[in-house]
Amino acid sequence: MRERDDSPRAGREQRMKALFYYRGIESLGVGSLMSYLRSRGHQAELIFDPGLDDNLFIRIKPLERFNRFESLVERAREFDPDVIAVSIPTNLYPFVNRTLSRLKREFAVPVIAGGPHVSALPEYVMQNELIDMICLGEGEEAFAELLDRMENGGDITTVRNIWVKKGGEIFRNETRPLIQDLDALPFPEKQVFREYGCFQDNYEIVTGRGCPFRCTFCNIHYQRKMAEGKGRFVRRRSVRNVLCELTERLRLYDMKYVSFHDDTFTADRQWVEEFCEGYRREVNLPFYCFAYPTTVDEPLMRQLKSVNCMQIFMGLDSGDPRMRTELLKRPMTDERILSSARIVKDAGVNLQVSTIFGFPGEEPESMWKTLDLAEKAGADLVSGYIFYPFPSTELYEHCIDTGYLTAGEVERVWRGEAGYHHDSVLRHPYKKLAVTISKLIPLYNKAPLLRPLLRRLMQKQNEKLASFVYLLSIPFAFPFLGLEGIKTTIRMAVHAYRMSKGRRGQSPAPAR
Repeated sequence: MRERDDSPRAGREQRMKALFYYRGIESLGVGSLMSYLRSRGHQAELIFDPGLDDNLFIRIKPLERFNRFESLVERAREFDPDVIAVSIPTNLYPFVNRTLSRLKREFAVPVIAGGPHVSALPEYVMQNELIDMICLGEGEEAFAELLDRMENGGDITTVRNIWVKKGGEIFRNETRPLIQDLDALPFPEKQVFREYGCFQDNYEIVTGRGCPFRCTFCNIHYQRKMAEGKGRFVRRRSVRNVLCELTERLRLYDMKYVSFHDDTFTADRQWVEEFCEGYRREVNLPFYCFAYPTTVDEPLMRQLKSVNCMQIFMGLDSGDPRMRTELLKRPMTDERILSSARIVKDAGVNLQVSTIFGFPGEEPESMWKTLDLAEKAGADLVSGYIFYPFPSTELYEHCIDTGYLTAGEVERVWRGEAGYHHDSVLRHPYKKLAVTISKLIPLYNKAPLLRPLLRRLMQKQNEKLASFVYLLSIPFAFPFLGLEGIKTTIRMAVHAYRMSKGRRGQSPAPAR
């Protein structure tokens, strides 16, 4: 392991070097951090593990050989970082640990971790011997300040949002105010993800932060609590700022689609109306976005359709009204969900709905209700998920209180094991049924003639067969997103192979 020179570096031409690690898909959060650090004069680089063996949706162990991790280590050596940064969604934690154990042997530099799992379980993550610092909440300003102090030999133990291990102590700092003016942030870094094959035709973007709704299974629960007294929680970029990003990047990259990844794109009616006017004139590419059922009405959908909205993702989640209202805190009737679905379909927009199975206390009858309600909705696509108790959410705490999570299962959640596509981590008497329905519901929705057969397969609760059917049915059940995912996976494998042979992907330089 190489030693580092820890002396102040204020006089050097190239400032601090932050090396990011991510896995599986493009991370808009990491892209934002990289861009912000560069705007402050620091350097930022990415090593990206394609995760071809396990992308949290499907596991294909033989593809692990295509991940080409050694080429990533070589790229890290070339960059010669001053600090290594990792963003940790809960179910990526095992992969982050595996990677950090390798990087720690190679580089004697501090590691900082951020992301949802860190903000949910800061004390637990700080016990990890591979991690030296963590960042709670928004990271742009905090990380830049930390690098400034590291560069100048300043005190790094008092940076707000940052916890630091030093001299056998942990310095826990309070969080800073939320960034209120999102337009002040530079556009996220994209080029480095493109070099790894993460996107080709589909431009992914977020237009805001925070969500106005309070679903108990979502990490918005603890984010909102952490942000109390720190400014407006739900914030939106200006329409002009969003359009500037799109027009600038679409000149650089030949995109065919746009995907908006806001938790609820349709929450602010006035913003959407202004957006539609500008998007029609300046972009007008087919786009995909998320909508909460109660935010959908006919005038809104006519507007979205008129500016090329091709698909809406809407959370159905549970077909049991009592469970949906009392347990999930999604207070809407079956009739309201079905009405919203009809409005989307009548507008000529494709509809994708999400369903979740295996909630604490959920009986088979409730799961069948979810299957039936999804069928009545007449969606073009149905996604099936297994309930996962993300730490520090309201429903996670409920699982502990009701015995669905005991000490062993809690430890598995903290370690980031299992996932919402693989299996249930709960002590749930009907987990096999939950897994089986979640795997078969996409094909069940797409193939009406097969529904009697698929119902029988669900009743048999054969998880392995259901997973195999799901894998085979992806191109048919998800003709846009599924095929895009397959193409992206192949592209990432090709790029990983080229990089392992010393040939980085050739793409145009990013706009600055």
